[in-house]
Amino acid sequence: MAFSSNPDKKEQILAMGATKVINSKDPKELESIKGSLDFVMNTTNVSLDWNSYLSTLAPKGRFHTVGAVLEPKSIPAFSLIVGEKSVAGSPTGSPALTRTMLDFCVRHNIYPIVEEFPMAKANEALEHLEKGKARYRIVLKA
Repeated sequence: MAFSSNPDKKEQILAMGATKVINSKDPKELESIKGSLDFVMNTTNVSLDWNSYLSTLAPKGRFHTVGAVLEPKSIPAFSLIVGEKSVAGSPTGSPALTRTMLDFCVRHNIYPIVEEFPMAKANEALEHLEKGKARYRIVLKA
């Protein structure tokens, strides 16, 4: 299962292997999976309605973040106490762990989806990103 704030990405996310895509901006869709997930990994770097994500967790579920959000996360205590849920975080990995992950990806033919822009079009790339049109990462090439 995957979360996306952009409904236009749904078919592409399913094609990448997700079994279901939840629109993270739609409270009804988040409500539809309430209490069903054992683990949620957050990779975003923006503030979200954290309580809505915690409500998707099953009893003893874990919410883990690797996305750096500058604002403190506002998480009501009862969202954790009821159902014995936990919140954790970690850095994305050491150089050795990153190498292991990249080796795994090569062995299993897993590659990122990127859009390349020449360095001379850096402003266009940033505008593309700010408009939410990036699929899924933008790379500037020198």
